[in-house]
Amino acid sequence: MKKTTKITNVILGTLMVGFFALGFSSLSQNRDIEADAATTETSRLWAKIVNKDQWDSAGASTYIHYWGESSSTSWFGVPIKWDETNDLVYFDVPSDTTGVIFVRVNAAKDGVWNQTADLVATGHFDTWYFNLTGYGGGEWKNDLTIGTTKIVSDFAATIDTSTEACSSEAAHAAVNAYNALSTFEQDQFDILNVGGGVTGLQRLNFLKSFYGIGTPLNQNITQSNNDKNILAISIIGVLGVFALLSYFFVTKKKHYN
Repeated sequence: MKKTTKITNVILGTLMVGFFALGFSSLSQNRDIEADAATTETSRLWAKIVNKDQWDSAGASTYIHYWGESSSTSWFGVPIKWDETNDLVYFDVPSDTTGVIFVRVNAAKDGVWNQTADLVATGHFDTWYFNLTGYGGGEWKNDLTIGTTKIVSDFAATIDTSTEACSSEAAHAAVNAYNALSTFEQDQFDILNVGGGVTGLQRLNFLKSFYGIGTPLNQNITQSNNDKNILAISIIGVLGVFALLSYFFVTKKKHYN
């Protein structure tokens, strides 16, 4: 009976260590989920077209051609986007982008009418903008306060009342919509006051917790969380084996003594 009790104590001790390890892994995972980011890290390039009447005339379109370590566009680039709140054009590029050209494409979209020189993108992300003048002149500036973009304000408006977010379907849709945002927009939403002194990130985390939504706000942490869980399981296994071996070693030693 005494021997059985010892074995039971060893097993219980091992299980307690295991549960502690799993709890630590779960806590670490939850902390990581709080640190949100886009699935693919991007940085935003802004431009302010000073002479819109000239630049946008005759059916012209603004494109952006960029290049860097991980990816680049083929000439003459891709159509740029426009944020009406800040009255700026922009594009989210890989964070290791090193160069950029803003291009005025002809009405037929098969040739270039005007363009800037090769511009250094590094160091001019997110809070900088290229002040585009004439038909390709200008300079980088950072004297503009970037307000909440239209995309972010529109997204925030979808969950700014209890009625809009008061269902599992709406909460899942909000999480998926957040994950589809760019890094820049996620960062804006994270600290945005969405009512009652609550930030966007706090509201999303509340909805995830309330409706038991397992989708992480940052898809990039999936692998690191798996690694932590594997580590926790490994710790449990090693400690379990160590505890059992220690028990049998002590028992055998007492037997020979």
